[in-house]
Amino acid sequence: MFNQTIINAMTTYYFKCTLLSNVVLNSKLATEGNMTTLDYIPGSNFLGIAANKLYKAEGDETAYKLFHSGEVKFGDGRVATNTGEITYAVPFSFFQDKLKSKLENDPIYLHHLITSKNFPKDDTGTKRQLQQSRSGYISAKGTLVKEVEKRFSLKSAYDREKRTSKTGNMFGFEAIPAGTVFIFSISSENKSLLDKVAAALKGNQRLGKSKTAEYGQVQIEKIEHIEPLPTFQSDEFTLVYAESNLCFFDQSGQPTFQPTTEDLGLDGGIVDWSKSQIRTYSYAPWNGQRKTTSTQRHCIAKGSVFYVKGGYPSSSVNFIGHYQAEGLGKVIYNPIFLKSNGNEKESPFEIHLDKIAEPVYQKGNLNSPLSQFLKKQKDQKAMELLTSELVTDYVYKEVPNRFSKLNDVSPSQWGNIRLIASRARDVDEMKSLLYEGKEAYLKHGVAYEKCWGKNSEQRLKNLKDIISAIESKSQNQSKVDIKVFVAKFAAEMAKENKN
Repeated sequence: MFNQTIINAMTTYYFKCTLLSNVVLNSKLATEGNMTTLDYIPGSNFLGIAANKLYKAEGDETAYKLFHSGEVKFGDGRVATNTGEITYAVPFSFFQDKLKSKLENDPIYLHHLITSKNFPKDDTGTKRQLQQSRSGYISAKGTLVKEVEKRFSLKSAYDREKRTSKTGNMFGFEAIPAGTVFIFSISSENKSLLDKVAAALKGNQRLGKSKTAEYGQVQIEKIEHIEPLPTFQSDEFTLVYAESNLCFFDQSGQPTFQPTTEDLGLDGGIVDWSKSQIRTYSYAPWNGQRKTTSTQRHCIAKGSVFYVKGGYPSSSVNFIGHYQAEGLGKVIYNPIFLKSNGNEKESPFEIHLDKIAEPVYQKGNLNSPLSQFLKKQKDQKAMELLTSELVTDYVYKEVPNRFSKLNDVSPSQWGNIRLIASRARDVDEMKSLLYEGKEAYLKHGVAYEKCWGKNSEQRLKNLKDIISAIESKSQNQSKVDIKVFVAKFAAEMAKENKN
């Protein structure tokens, strides 16, 4: 059964939306420049999913009630914590010292309680430089999601006639990665309408940009329990927290960023703008059915806080303003994270970082040609890394401390050793050409007389000891490529001795 919350006889159902693929939710309609994605899923996306299934099937009258009248309110999807808690945008009333701005560790000052007399100061009595918190999401239990992970990918347009990438048509996508979980709600006073929408939303759906390509697949399922955000009572003021974006019009029908107390759902009172903290933005939503934009909306951003003197709400949660069907208009009165201890300016609300679950991978079989190829590539990379690490270790540590005689070998000698190691078919042939065969390079001729044969073949013994030691080295079951090691070792020694 659905979890239900009755607010002014309104029923609310909650859903979990899990991304099965990366999802692109562009913050702007522009197709050029730096493309960024939203960190939440607008309610209009869920409205579109339901409308795609129900609009024609239900008839004009029911469709109007479902999607145009505002009777059904599709809430925004906000990122969930690792334990499945619903989150809320960090309120703009949170201020912190510019040099100590970690919400989970450093003091949080509530803007509406800061005055000239109690302004935060440091140990020397100097006023602190405060900055507003503008990002992140917190839960009712104080769990902080600092940011929603995003990934960038570069794409090329496709030329259908030539069946190749279209020249000069490169573009990038910033997307929320698969596996991210969001929680959203739908609300209505008409339970029968709500049930129809709930049935239409359930299951695998697609949303966002490029739904017909590799993006946009999500799984929507019902949630049985959601812990509500606690609120507090105050006889002096009411704090109106914007849980979602808000949009208001004045008496002339023009957009306004200065709503009245009636617009905020309160009976009486005066808005104290000096103690309020709001941020604004404008956007024009895209209508996929009409293939064009809808009316531009001038909104007050979620996380904004209005300070109202003397206004008293009739409930803890309310829907206000316009475009409520698309996820706008939900507010909470006096949420617990804006409560202080008496007249103290610091917030007592305890915040801790969300714990990120470590991914669990199941070991698969290596039966397919692809898996065998990938394993071979992995082993090859591991071997190359281990070989390079050993070359660095011996050239700069072992040779100066234990094999110092090798520092006297000329770069030309090292160059010939590198050439022999590179051309040899295997390790045995390399050893034979270097020092084991009858005509071994290091055992006869000028090289032996002037360099490798001196001091009872001390330099030759040093080189043999290094090669023998490397042959026994292994790490993570990856054997060292002896030929590659000798070639790289000789190349590095030539550089060092040349200097």
